[in-house]
Amino acid sequence: MTGKTHAAAGAFLGALAGKLVGEPYLGLALGALGGLLPDVDHPGSWAGRRLRPLAVVLEALFGHRTITHTLWFALALGAAGLFLGAPLGAVLSAPAWLCALALFLGALSHLALDACTRSGVEPLAPFLPWHPRGPVATGGLLDYLLAAAFVLVAAGITFKF
Repeated sequence: MTGKTHAAAGAFLGALAGKLVGEPYLGLALGALGGLLPDVDHPGSWAGRRLRPLAVVLEALFGHRTITHTLWFALALGAAGLFLGAPLGAVLSAPAWLCALALFLGALSHLALDACTRSGVEPLAPFLPWHPRGPVATGGLLDYLLAAAFVLVAAGITFKF
């Protein structure tokens, strides 16, 4: 999937989580970020361009769609959200757990979407050699239709259409 689709799906789930506590904008932003961060292992991705030294090292050591495309990475993002969410939540009067949940859901949506592509992912590596794959081509029509659908639904949740 493309970065647009990952960001849109993460934004949708983050906005949904944020709506539970009256903070759909914060949830939307952090969900989109969580949806983009698993591609930090690819220097050409949105996250990889912004964290280039880290992206180069991760790609050289592990390759793409390996360590950052696991449930463990999604959980680590959620844990980071708890620590970062405390000061952010204090400023915005939002609970820290929302930051954790939005980042986690965004990363989880990334894994689910990439599992639908021909390359697939190994979300439970190295403990379970399960490699779900699907028929979807990255950058294909379905990829763009999904991005558009997620954007519309996230906007509806956030802006109360």
